[in-house]
Amino acid sequence: MDLRHTHTLDTGTDPETSPESATYFLHWLNRPGVKVVWENGKLRLGVKPGALTTDEVAILLQHKQEVGGWLLLHTLWEAGYSLRLQPSEYGPGYVMIPTGTPARPVGNFPALFELYDTFHDSAVALLLDACRLLKIDPVDWLKTAERFVRETALRRGECPRPERPARG
Repeated sequence: MDLRHTHTLDTGTDPETSPESATYFLHWLNRPGVKVVWENGKLRLGVKPGALTTDEVAILLQHKQEVGGWLLLHTLWEAGYSLRLQPSEYGPGYVMIPTGTPARPVGNFPALFELYDTFHDSAVALLLDACRLLKIDPVDWLKTAERFVRETALRRGECPRPERPARG
């Protein structure tokens, strides 16, 4: 790992920028050269030289549950599932339910189920944190997320815009 470009971490008291906040560090997992995988019942973090600092790697390694929740969410989304939050029947809290048919092959379904079983609660906590930041009711997560996807696709020109009637 290249340590010539280390960064000082903001360890302020703001919950959104403290190292304990998942919103503070999970975006590092999206960097080129960073990969998280679930294999043989273990969460593995792969980092190419220069992709993360040693401080960033240390923080990620201290937050296995959040990293696993992030991986579960991204694995389900990449397969093409939509994710619904529903109040738990067994007490306070929510349950995350993948909906729809995967658009891409899931691959090793038993491994995905094990990932789901291991990190479900962490993934739910991340979605609830997103709902809190967006100021939406968790039961509205699915329709809000689908709206964001549609709007983003429209802005990027990935979806055809509705045609306007010709002026005559």
